[in-house]
Amino acid sequence: MTVEKLPIQFDRRQHPRFVTAFEAELVEGDEVRMVIVGDISAGGCLLEEGRGFNVGSRVQLRAKGLDIASRVSWVRDDLCGVRFMQMVDPLKVIQDNMTTVPSLTELIAKFSQDRADGARLSR
Repeated sequence: MTVEKLPIQFDRRQHPRFVTAFEAELVEGDEVRMVIVGDISAGGCLLEEGRGFNVGSRVQLRAKGLDIASRVSWVRDDLCGVRFMQMVDPLKVIQDNMTTVPSLTELIAKFSQDRADGARLSR
């Protein structure tokens, strides 16, 4: 086995992962906390949250266009891997949760307004 093929041999992922970064709610029993979804596939995702996770926990993951029963598969520090109980369309979930980026025209208008407001305040 060559070094190039080594990661393929040990990567057990069944679905391609898509890197992202959006907030979601993680519901575990009566507790609801905000997490960051770091990547997502049809079968699961990577979550980050400062308080940590417990392997084997049954959780519900909620975000725009996503409300799915899941189970924590692995934990490493403030990160965990979650396996979904049903398949999702990861690109649709990412699209639903993307924040809109302002256009250049909107940024220029806001900058001009902020400068005008600042000039009025300094008088």
